Amino acid sequence: MIHLKKFHLDIHIHFLTSIYILIAYLGHYLTSYLIALTIVCIHELCHLLMAYYFHFTINKIEILPFGAYLSLDDFYFHPISHELCVVLAGPCSHLFIYYIISNVFQGALQEELYLMNSFVFFFNLLPIYPMDGHRVICLILQSFIDLKSALYFSLKISVFSFVVLSFFYFRYNTFVIICYLFYQQFLLMKFIPTYLREFYSKIPSLYQREKVKIHNNLYYHRGYHNYYFFNSILYDEKDVIFDLLKSIKK
Repeated sequence: MIHLKKFHLDIHIHFLTSIYILIAYLGHYLTSYLIALTIVCIHELCHLLMAYYFHFTINKIEILPFGAYLSLDDFYFHPISHELCVVLAGPCSHLFIYYIISNVFQGALQEELYLMNSFVFFFNLLPIYPMDGHRVICLILQSFIDLKSALYFSLKISVFSFVVLSFFYFRYNTFVIICYLFYQQFLLMKFIPTYLREFYSKIPSLYQREKVKIHNNLYYHRGYHNYYFFNSILYDEKDVIFDLLKSIKK
């Protein structure tokens, strides 16, 4: 209830969004634009509410000209199951939106809403950063393989998917979105080593983990308390933090 009283304080509208609303009005497609933006905002609001439920630290939710973005200060530091719930809350919101469309609207407007809702749903499931599809894949990989390997493998999937999307769907009306996604791939490349340094440094303060994983290399599995067997000696994860930090690519 406390979160609901203040959630509006976490929402910020990018100044370019206001400009684009004016452009949409002058271009006589304001209604379609606002419909799509409303669907995206409901999608992002469900992310936000789930993040509140699991006590994530909310930075902000920003309404962008072509979507919305929820920024969480401690994402990838909570249990993976909690993070998956936050990510999947967005795609699941489209079932609620579909129900509303089916019971409130009729005729041509209903068909237009169905189309836009489906487009936002499927586009968001693309395995391209920062889409939810990429985050789901990344979290699933982190559940089974080394953290660093999972992040870089998900980066390769994201870049490959972006190249395929650009090849088949590069049009004048998709130019801005393609450029935005291109820029996001570079941000992801910069984010990975920064995040790994922060994560490894915070290992002593991570939440309690009951499952145990023993390694004979510098792998690290999220969700486990990691131990390392080197030179016939068993080391706790806290004892190899310096070595983990050294293993990060600069």
